[in-house]
Amino acid sequence: MSRPVVLHVLEALEGGTARHVVDLVRHAGGVEHHVAVPRVRVGGVTDRAAADQVRAAGGMVHDVDMRRLPVHPRNAVAVARLAALARRTRADVLHGHSSVGGALARALPVRAARVYTPNGLHPAPAAARVERLLGRRTDRLVAVSASEGALAQRLGLVDPARLVVVPNGVDLAPPAPVDLHARAGLAPGTPLVGTVARLSHQKAPEDFVAVAARVLRARPDVAVVLVGDGPLAPQVDAQAAALGPRFVRLPELPGAAAALGSLDVFCLLSRFEGGPYAPLEAARAGVPLVLTDVVGSTDVAVDGVSGRVVAQGDVEGAARAVLDLLADPALARRTADAMRDRLAAHFDVRAQGARHTALYRELSGGPP
Repeated sequence: MSRPVVLHVLEALEGGTARHVVDLVRHAGGVEHHVAVPRVRVGGVTDRAAADQVRAAGGMVHDVDMRRLPVHPRNAVAVARLAALARRTRADVLHGHSSVGGALARALPVRAARVYTPNGLHPAPAAARVERLLGRRTDRLVAVSASEGALAQRLGLVDPARLVVVPNGVDLAPPAPVDLHARAGLAPGTPLVGTVARLSHQKAPEDFVAVAARVLRARPDVAVVLVGDGPLAPQVDAQAAALGPRFVRLPELPGAAAALGSLDVFCLLSRFEGGPYAPLEAARAGVPLVLTDVVGSTDVAVDGVSGRVVAQGDVEGAARAVLDLLADPALARRTADAMRDRLAAHFDVRAQGARHTALYRELSGGPP
């Protein structure tokens, strides 16, 4: 039986989307994977290791310039290049990732099945209108969490028969640990609260800094570490300047997942998500979670059992949740243990890969 040929299209190898595509190439076996992506993201952060990871996993990387603005003239050129690439590789499936990659993949004038993974649906009404139009050219919309799937259904983005939910997952074996105290220049043994997040509106980094301010006032022995960069970096740095040396921002930390075990509490206060990876990686390391009650994040932890879930924008509530976990090591341990059990049951990357393999085979006309 010939292997399905999948052409992945994404506008940038960055953050969770880069991680998602790398995981599919690694774990969706029996598939010929091609990944079309710009070498460098213009106006953003590029995960420079991701392309090599795709190649190491057996995928082929094709440099195609794309831009974040859908109507950018470079994207018109990209459509022609992507169409030629799809024909040359004889792609059975065009898999678009995130909004721009999803739009370009579904716009190609070629015969192939079309899959779209939003990796976080933008809440703006205008975005939903565009997605509904593109939904007519979508054979499968893959939601990376149940709540994202429910949102796509409420918005009427595709026929329910063409909507599938495949939760993002992680390798359940943790990587060799890295000492975050040393990387952040902090004294060994200092209790740490931290996050890993792109500094963008979606991730609400200003809320994280506001929570940090409250935690640092209440606990003079604690330090806070934010790993991330992005367009809101100047605003975040200005806001954090008054917090002194106990607040550390690391713009980059290669292999950040290996350092999460140094944290005492992991906190992600996003405005919306698809299926976030950083909380799963923190949970794998045995770190208790504080999350917001938004699409994508609500699927990760059960409030009061395997984490603390607070209303989006509730800075006071998030700070209280962090301080509760810091003050009660037994509570933190029970919460983290429950989340580890949940991780094994629902967020195994091997299951994610197997379900994508079955999807690609179905759409290319092969057996499941």
